[in-house]
Amino acid sequence: MHVVISPDRIGPLAAADVARALAQSWREHGHRVVERPMSDGGAGMVEAIRAARGGDLLPVPVSPAGSAPDGELVPVELLHVRGRGGGTAYVDGAFVLGAGAGADGPGRLLRTGTTAPVADLLLAALATGASRVVLGLGQVAVHDGGRGLLERLTQRWGLAADVSSPPLAALRDRLAGVQVDLASATDLPLLGLTGAGAALAHLPGITPAAAQDAERTVGEYCAALVRSGAADTTPSAEPDRTPGLGVLTPQYRAPRAEIRPSRDYGTGAGGGAAYALALLGARILPGADVVAAEIGLTDIVATADLVVTGTTTLDGSAMHESVVATVGRAAMAVGLPVVALGAQVQTSRRDGARIGVSATYPVVDAPIASPHRGPASEADPWTAMVRRGERIRRTWAQ
Repeated sequence: MHVVISPDRIGPLAAADVARALAQSWREHGHRVVERPMSDGGAGMVEAIRAARGGDLLPVPVSPAGSAPDGELVPVELLHVRGRGGGTAYVDGAFVLGAGAGADGPGRLLRTGTTAPVADLLLAALATGASRVVLGLGQVAVHDGGRGLLERLTQRWGLAADVSSPPLAALRDRLAGVQVDLASATDLPLLGLTGAGAALAHLPGITPAAAQDAERTVGEYCAALVRSGAADTTPSAEPDRTPGLGVLTPQYRAPRAEIRPSRDYGTGAGGGAAYALALLGARILPGADVVAAEIGLTDIVATADLVVTGTTTLDGSAMHESVVATVGRAAMAVGLPVVALGAQVQTSRRDGARIGVSATYPVVDAPIASPHRGPASEADPWTAMVRRGERIRRTWAQ
């Protein structure tokens, strides 16, 4: 049997470790297994693409968001895949915007964080000579509407600017000839009742009042851009789509004259870094779809008999837009069964059927006490994943 295992990270296990654990039993019993770790554009995107495409890893020293101005620089890995026109550079924004910041991280990042480090990653990517940059961004506690990013680019490129009106036209000129794709792990707009600012109140250490203050500050900044005319963009012809992305992302929208922070898809990603880069001509795309296109997921599943995927929480949102949704749609297009698992399962079979998922499983079943060993939930994450992979194989092997 030919099995494709293409999960996102699940709990503490990285996507590559999840895939390896799930594959173990299949391989031991002589089945053909292809491991293709995935990402939704959040942490792990670079590793997932490198596992499939190779490339050169380059350390980029960056001062993360929320650190002191003279704080220690942290190396972030940039992936450069050589090719026509200088190839493509891939960078994870999560690592400079507070991923793994600790329990007190969200509140501290909201107070002191900035999107400026994303500009450093972009500049490092451009320095490789790549004609295309793919930047992964997700939902974070940093929330400055992209102001830090624009100010850092303005400073690094030596452009004159008014504080409330960055020289967007000049910044766009500097990016001319480079395609910037934002692999967004969130569909939230920047502003509004369902935006990234309102979502801050759900993070630990951030009060509703603090979230409202951040929303107000960012809203005033965006309004100032609109009043100054700096946020007006010139519509351009729709750029060539990434190979394979059109099938997975039918909702792709061509650039518009105006980017609407309270309505447009994904403008809240990266604390508003996505909004700022969209003003400079970047495309905001579903992160899981971008990664799937980069690793050639549609071709990989075309000859398989079964696809196994997963993410930390299987809920209604995951069944709409996530690694599970993207993998499910790719497999559904060729009539393949899909098995999905998660650390938590909060969805129904009907929800899964819409994206081609045939069955869902928790990594660990409800704990059952035993006189010989503790509850199943006490197993370490790796062992629990291997056990679940074994049970999936016994159920689905032909």
